[in-house]
Amino acid sequence: MSGSIKTFSIKYDPINESNTFTNGDTIQGRLVLEVSKEVRIEKLYIKCKGDANVHWTESNSSNNSDDSYSAHERYFKLKQIIIWDKSKIEGNGATLVTTNGEKYNNLVTPGHHTFPFSFQLPHGNTPSSFKGSYGSITHVLQAKLSRSWKMPQTAKKEFIFVSKTSENSAHLMTPLSGSIEKKMKLFTSGSALVRASTDKKGYMQGERIKVETHIENSTSRALKLKFKLEQRQTFSAQGKQNYSTKVIFKAVEDPIPSRSKKTFTSRLKIPLNLDLTITNCGIIKVEYMLKVYLDVPYARDPEIIFPLIIIPTGQYCIPQQRLEASHSSQSRRQSLQMGSTFQPALVPFPLVPAAAFGPATNVYPCVYPQPANPDEPPPSYADIFPDSNASASGFHPSLLPLSPPPYTTMDSLHASQHHAPEYQTQECPGATGYWQSPANPEPYNTK
Repeated sequence: MSGSIKTFSIKYDPINESNTFTNGDTIQGRLVLEVSKEVRIEKLYIKCKGDANVHWTESNSSNNSDDSYSAHERYFKLKQIIIWDKSKIEGNGATLVTTNGEKYNNLVTPGHHTFPFSFQLPHGNTPSSFKGSYGSITHVLQAKLSRSWKMPQTAKKEFIFVSKTSENSAHLMTPLSGSIEKKMKLFTSGSALVRASTDKKGYMQGERIKVETHIENSTSRALKLKFKLEQRQTFSAQGKQNYSTKVIFKAVEDPIPSRSKKTFTSRLKIPLNLDLTITNCGIIKVEYMLKVYLDVPYARDPEIIFPLIIIPTGQYCIPQQRLEASHSSQSRRQSLQMGSTFQPALVPFPLVPAAAFGPATNVYPCVYPQPANPDEPPPSYADIFPDSNASASGFHPSLLPLSPPPYTTMDSLHASQHHAPEYQTQECPGATGYWQSPANPEPYNTK
């Protein structure tokens, strides 16, 4: 900074440990301004923007020059005005005011000043932040301060935006499978068969990819099973496309001896800071491919390619069947609360032993005095009511049951004591009980 302006910067408040924002979040912060003497400001505002930019050049041998290709997409642009000289034309955007509800004065006194701001990010289909070989998707806070006859001062602060996945949960949870057979030539004889499958298609950052691989090595050499996760970046501009491929990790299993069979269960760790899959940007695409292959000496390696989707940590994939079961359970609760005739299962009370005096032990709390001689049999009715009129016509004493009734109905309860019974949401079964054709999950072309 030069002259009378010593500090001009942007600070925002994180809302989580990863310091990321997503659709619908509110980003709040402060514009910090420090001046050494009195300054008159014409314009002071801050913007919140989301953009994608692509650019690359290619050599053109026909005219001995370079051809340039560029493209741009804008997803949102929000603006808040802090100071605007009344003598100037009003700008578009929301004008911020002080805590007293007054507009900020364009005459700033010497010292340290902070101007709070707040933006709610849109709910649209905005792609996640990304920086690639020939382009980037950025989300920034940008402020500008203008004075008469002075160079404008600018401040910029990027923040990380993580888009909510729009993929269907059932699609992300679908297992993948494939197979390939390689017939050897030249220095190796025989053939090799590879069958592989993944437990699903969508994985969170930091998760492990479970791969089941069966190898039938009928060749004359020992072979090694290898894995490779690749990131493929695609950039589009002016009808042209440019590509960039990056290897994320490699892994290898123990060798498979000649003339033998072996099955592997591998768990491959995805990096926690891996870029997300991006398919909702018109000029930048980020995709991932897991390659399962055999390392064959002096020959082309047989490989199976699985397209994977990387989603943000915390955005769990819930099978659609579990969602439907949860909704069905909720509907049953609502119908019971509205007076439905649906009857819950009748569960009998614990039976009380016939020889016991009063309620059985540990069934009901003891709220009455215990008998002095509990081992003696209970008294007869005649002992309690010696009056001969007790057996007169029309008087029939009720015999007390030795145990409570097997159940009680909801009708016997008062209306104010009517409670709907609780239902536990049914847990979804594993892959063999939910996925269609678990023995033959979705196949993919081999390469």
